[in-house]
Amino acid sequence: MLLNRRGLLAAGGALALPAIARAQDGPVRIVVPAPPGAFNDGLARLLADRLPASLGQNVVVDNKAGAGGMIGTREVVEARPDGRTIGIANTATMAINPHLFTNAGYDPMKDLTPVAGCAEIMIVMVASQKLSVSSVAELVAAAKARPGALNYASAGIGGSTHLAFELFKLRAGVDITHVPYRGAAPVATALLAKEIDVAFEGVPLLLPHIQAGTLKPLAVSGAERHPALPNVPTMKEAGIDYEMAIWFGLVAPNGVAAPVLAKLEAETLKVMRDPAMAARVADQGARVTPRGAAEFGAFMRAENAKFGEVVRAANIQAQ
Repeated sequence: MLLNRRGLLAAGGALALPAIARAQDGPVRIVVPAPPGAFNDGLARLLADRLPASLGQNVVVDNKAGAGGMIGTREVVEARPDGRTIGIANTATMAINPHLFTNAGYDPMKDLTPVAGCAEIMIVMVASQKLSVSSVAELVAAAKARPGALNYASAGIGGSTHLAFELFKLRAGVDITHVPYRGAAPVATALLAKEIDVAFEGVPLLLPHIQAGTLKPLAVSGAERHPALPNVPTMKEAGIDYEMAIWFGLVAPNGVAAPVLAKLEAETLKVMRDPAMAARVADQGARVTPRGAAEFGAFMRAENAKFGEVVRAANIQAQ
């Protein structure tokens, strides 16, 4: 068991927080609902490298990819609640999939417990050279002048960038036609080939093309400007009540003892607040967003409600 049954006496005779399970009980496992190479896999491996020093316990990464992240998420939901299984949660698994799939097999708001928020990837809206706009205001004006005539690309139906653009359409009150592709790289190719008017994609993917002048950045999606694009406004600065990022954090199965959750939360936040960790995350095109369990839980509930509204408004059907 994760909880030391006999308790640990601290100085002065007070009962200390329970220690994470002894090595002979097995390592702490971080379940990643994606294959090796994905950002959440990289984040999990960075955590697995750093958490053992503070937990006094080995940490391993267990990739459980498939079904848009639902297989790995169900693995965490069904795990023994002893604190030795935690999982990477993200925008898709916690806020989008449950609204798209009737057979998700879990309710993220009821079946999982937040541990800590960790990181996010900001996305940027770009226009191809095909489209004669250079700002969000000009894009909105062009779209309202010709409803449905402009198009946008996404990395696939029901994915984060699809929902990101549908959220933009909802908030901006415009009609822009969706063209789904199979992955993010084909979206960039289509933009460069001037097959598509606009798209949202991750800053790391599009940054070289923005810097080369082959794509036009209109706005970034986050609450703050992106450090690599200091002259590109946020959506709110561009006049749209909009904020979106692809976020990642840790969750646990329900039933883990409160002191154990507190220990996992504290040590995760300690790691995420380390400047060296922030630098490693930045190397992967993301930024750290340390959130305590209560804040992360409230954030996930708000995101779940927001994307539920988008799925219903756009009548998006999982494929």
